[in-house]
Amino acid sequence: MKKIISLLPFVLVLLWQSSALAATQAQLDAISPMGKLNGIALQCRYVEQMQRIKMSLVLHLPKQRELGDWFEQTTNSSFLDFMNKDLSCPDINLFEQQIDAAIKQVATTFKQ
Repeated sequence: MKKIISLLPFVLVLLWQSSALAATQAQLDAISPMGKLNGIALQCRYVEQMQRIKMSLVLHLPKQRELGDWFEQTTNSSFLDFMNKDLSCPDINLFEQQIDAAIKQVATTFKQ
């Protein structure tokens, strides 16, 4: 019984840390447009825009695998969707505005 009681604080700390690292739905929702835009940028070869998107994520997101995985998943889905629907590349000025809005949303969501 004493062993269980002595392990209790350790287990509680582990549970607290794992819950603190879990991404919220609001965080995933903020990252989704970035992934979607990145998939389009990949397809359209908008290299500078891809760099802006990734730099913004590096600057604003905490280093959590779940967040990076979510960005990659949404990027891949967007890339494939764009290709399968045979869509045209958006106007670069409109695309830049969409990136600006997405970056602001990420910055707001992940304020430190």
